[in-house]
Amino acid sequence: MKRNILLINCYREEAEMKIAGYREWLKAGAAAAVLELDVRDVNERDVLSDAGEFSALVVSGSQKMVGNREAEPGLLEFLSKNRRPLLGICYGHQVLARAFGCLVKKDGRKHLGEEEIFIKKAQGLFSAFLPVFKMRQSHEEIVVRDSVLEGNFHVLAHNASGRVEAIVHREYPLYGVQFHPEKSGEFGVKLLVNFLNILK
Repeated sequence: MKRNILLINCYREEAEMKIAGYREWLKAGAAAAVLELDVRDVNERDVLSDAGEFSALVVSGSQKMVGNREAEPGLLEFLSKNRRPLLGICYGHQVLARAFGCLVKKDGRKHLGEEEIFIKKAQGLFSAFLPVFKMRQSHEEIVVRDSVLEGNFHVLAHNASGRVEAIVHREYPLYGVQFHPEKSGEFGVKLLVNFLNILK
């Protein structure tokens, strides 16, 4: 079974080197899910004009700050209209939320290294996961949990402080995770397999 994945590269510095880890992660997930993936990269600045046909999309992390209005307007427009399965990672999670009007701001501290994730809903992305597990983090900003967020998304997971770690849109298969599954070994691949199984 073959699926076309659009990998949106949002990195500002060392973009080619950074996105290589996502390609390796997608390759490992495809093998585990017994799927053939055709992965096509596109820069976030070009997504409106050069998205093409795809089964699903993955939106990468970035050094950019959504709360400082550094997200590309074209990407926000694209995400607000997309209804195909999506997995936003770190910055990708934040721009997905922002595209639907949610607030993204600095958390007051940097999150670096492994952090415990607490699942609220063990389904979809987190099917067959333990209630608590660790994923790698690298961010300063967070998606704020308020009425705007909860009007558009279900919160699937949080950290020990109650900060939002994973969301899914209430109507569409649009997922965001604050952590970096592509840097999280076995659990990261497991999460990707669950996402790819949505495409079957």
